[in-house]
Amino acid sequence: MKFKKIEFARQTNFILALLLIHFAFFGYLSNVYEKDIGEGVLFLYQVMFDPRSYFASIILALIVFLMVFRERFFEYGIRNSIWLIPFIIVQSWIWYWFVVENFDISVIWGYFTRIESYITIFILLGINVLSAILGAIARERYNIFISRGKKIDI
Repeated sequence: MKFKKIEFARQTNFILALLLIHFAFFGYLSNVYEKDIGEGVLFLYQVMFDPRSYFASIILALIVFLMVFRERFFEYGIRNSIWLIPFIIVQSWIWYWFVVENFDISVIWGYFTRIESYITIFILLGINVLSAILGAIARERYNIFISRGKKIDI
């Protein structure tokens, strides 16, 4: 049995995006709302389009854009942007337990029985995929620009 070598260099963009989402995205939301966010951290569509915190959706889109732009192959970036969604949902549960200061596992069961959770998932999917596609287009334009520069230098 032969073991495959895991390349951690390819996963650094994804890990960096997770850390930025945890500290920048949820950190911004916690600074804006402090303790009065309540269930808004579970159902992120409620706080992402609130006039007090509309900048949160811009932060999320910017994080995903930079993650995809840094990828060498944009297909990996788009795939990773979709993989961010379950991690964002789990982090919202964790932040909810910190806000409420009570660990209750029934939040997970109740999350998937409400329509607000599916609205949140579709909103996150839309923001992530749209910003990933924009990041991939920007990366391709950047590669064309660099290749033109190399042709001029020669």
